[in-house]
Amino acid sequence: MISQLRGKLVGYDKDAMIIEVGGVGFQVWASAGARSLASAVGDEVRVFTTLIVREDALSLYGFESVDERDLFLVLCDVKGIGPKTALSILSSLSFDTIVGAVSSGDVATLASAPGVGKRTAERLAMELRDKVGRFGTSPAFAQRPAASAPGSPESDAVSGLVALGYSAIEAERAVRAAAAAGYAGNAAVIIKAALARLGRAE
Repeated sequence: MISQLRGKLVGYDKDAMIIEVGGVGFQVWASAGARSLASAVGDEVRVFTTLIVREDALSLYGFESVDERDLFLVLCDVKGIGPKTALSILSSLSFDTIVGAVSSGDVATLASAPGVGKRTAERLAMELRDKVGRFGTSPAFAQRPAASAPGSPESDAVSGLVALGYSAIEAERAVRAAAAAGYAGNAAVIIKAALARLGRAE
């Protein structure tokens, strides 16, 4: 079992990162969180991985943290949720959003993820409610910056990026990075800085 990889990002193949480790290029189907770990091709990255074995393929999936990987595996346990759909959920909704929505039975939020209809969202909320409690105090995510306050320039910037087609988690991370670099107070300025970062990651 390959549980993690540390190496150089040498390129992308759709949603897959190509990570070179010891001269070998691994194709890693990555969550938005994992893809955001590298600002540009050539950066060193570490992703936590799990190998999914199917009759016709061996696929390596990569995540930002152990908790994100574990949540992916929990999602895959739900009937009707395969690896691709689970990865899509993790890439369109943040880790905390998924855990919070399952815990509170927020079907509408779960159904907003690509490939998840109302019935599947209801199944997620029902089957996983007792399984996501262990993620509630995860140090890896408890220490993340709080979400931008509604109506703030940062929040408006996130909304703007989502309107441009980026996932909520990609938009939040890019806006946080822009804010940490000193871009603040004006949504247009933050969006421009965030787009520059997102452009380097593509």
